[in-house]
Amino acid sequence: MANIMTIVPIWINARFLQRPITGVERVAREVIDQLASRADAQGQLRLGEKVVQLRLIAPGGKSLENPWPNIPLEYHGKLRGHLWEQTELAARTAGQWLLNLCNTAPLFKRKQWVFLHDAQPFAIPGNFTPYLRLWYQILYRVTGRLSRVIFTNSHFSASELQRYAGIPGRKIQVMHLGADHIARSQPEHSLRLEQLWQQMAQPFVLAVSSNNPNKNFNAVVRALEMLGTSAPICVIVGGQNDRVFSRQQVQSGKLVQIGYVSDGELVALYQKASLLLYPSHYEGFGLPPLEAMWLGCPVIAANTAALPEVLGNAAMYCTPTDPATLAERIQHFMAHPQEREAWQRHVRQHARQYRWPLAVDLLICRIQDSISDSPKA
Repeated sequence: MANIMTIVPIWINARFLQRPITGVERVAREVIDQLASRADAQGQLRLGEKVVQLRLIAPGGKSLENPWPNIPLEYHGKLRGHLWEQTELAARTAGQWLLNLCNTAPLFKRKQWVFLHDAQPFAIPGNFTPYLRLWYQILYRVTGRLSRVIFTNSHFSASELQRYAGIPGRKIQVMHLGADHIARSQPEHSLRLEQLWQQMAQPFVLAVSSNNPNKNFNAVVRALEMLGTSAPICVIVGGQNDRVFSRQQVQSGKLVQIGYVSDGELVALYQKASLLLYPSHYEGFGLPPLEAMWLGCPVIAANTAALPEVLGNAAMYCTPTDPATLAERIQHFMAHPQEREAWQRHVRQHARQYRWPLAVDLLICRIQDSISDSPKA
């Protein structure tokens, strides 16, 4: 009698599909893209001697377009957000494996993998309300101890999760992210960008603005102030930080805010900018500078957290607490345009080490190890 292959269900927490695409949502989508590309038309994937059945699960009540037609999407329950995860998601996936890619997961589930992107709730508690800070700290500590594997995106984040959340190092798997997704978007020279090119008759630098003080956009403003009339125009992408943008001394012609942009517009900006400025205080990985590098845009980044690990010697560095160091790097680079071509070659070569297929190969390897030695639920 022929052996019948056992099919192992693996649920994927798809709560993130109901949110706008930011960093962690981007990671989740790219990981599932890779899993879907390796699965068959029914969402089944061969892992060694076993076959897994991939299934997406999201809160009920709001139908969403499934970006991965070969992976079934189930809407389940009546609740939303954290409450849905802790009750209805936990109940529906009881006794089965669950993959969580966006920092949150059922607290007491053992048959699961959780991707924790950094340790911000501990390291930068001021970025969270007291309730959310306490909740995330509990969540990280409990899931970190009970889950089968904790994935994170850098050795820096791994050390932070061990230090703050007490997660055993043997449970943590570092999985560097990919940047090759940026190559799939064609540059979009929209009407507003065409108007921007016409307005600027000189090279410009690019920065990302956010109301999150961790992004340290204030250092960009201070650096431009220090450069005075020699400061380049700085194009700002993202949300408006009114407190920072109220600084009138640099706002007259030196800061150009264009708000949120499409992926295609971002590609066009990366390709045309002289530099990306990224003086963030705390990053678990640093995807935007790596995207910029993939498209040949040199980067000045903070010399802290995971950025030196990820960007290596392909970035110029500044001290995030000392805007003068950022000003010096900007001034030197803009005064030596002949160096740009060499930097472009260097940053492109460096960024191509970071590809999603390589990242997901590692994730699949750890999943395969888990299901071959399945613990109790």
